[in-house]
Amino acid sequence: MTNILVVTGSVRPNSVNSKIVPIVENKLKEQGDTVTIADLADLNLPFFNESVSPTDPSFAPTNERVQQWTQMVANAEAIVFVTPEYNHNMSPVQLNAVDWIGKEWKDKPVALIGYGWGTGGGQAHDAAREALAVNLGAKVSEMQANLFFTKDIAPDGSIIDEVTVNEKVGAALGGIK
Repeated sequence: MTNILVVTGSVRPNSVNSKIVPIVENKLKEQGDTVTIADLADLNLPFFNESVSPTDPSFAPTNERVQQWTQMVANAEAIVFVTPEYNHNMSPVQLNAVDWIGKEWKDKPVALIGYGWGTGGGQAHDAAREALAVNLGAKVSEMQANLFFTKDIAPDGSIIDEVTVNEKVGAALGGIK
C-alpha cells in the first residue's frame, strides 16, 4: 500500500487523538507509505440527512465537504481509523463520516487503532467492524491496536509504554498490508 488515509476520531480540543494520530502517521511514513490525514474537525461534515442511502447506486453527494470526504476514501488504498471509545462505540463524528459513504467502502482495507479505559477501544472496534465490514463490505483487519489508559498511554495521550504502543500500532497497520 502506498496511499493510506488516516481518519481522526475526535473534534475536541486537546483530544488524545491529536497525540495518537502522529504516531500512526510516522509509523506509516517509516514504512514508505504516503499518508493523508482526514481531520474530521476540519472537514466538518453535516449530520447525515439524505433521503437516499449512500449504498443506493443512485446516491451522489451534493455537499462539497461530503464530496471531498468521499473522494478521500475513494482515492485511498487503505484506511486507518484512530478511534476513541465513546459509550462502547466509535465517536459520533466517525459514525457520521462512515454513514455518508456507500460503495467506496467496498473491499477497502481498514485498520482500527483505538484507545480508552476498559477495553482500550475494543468495543468501539466491534461496532466499527460491524458497520464497515458486515454492512458496507470493507476488509477490516482482524489485527487491531487497543491502547489502554494508565497502562499504554496516559489520559492526556502521552505515551507511558512506548515499546508496547509501537508494537500494537505496527501490528494493526500490518493487517492492511
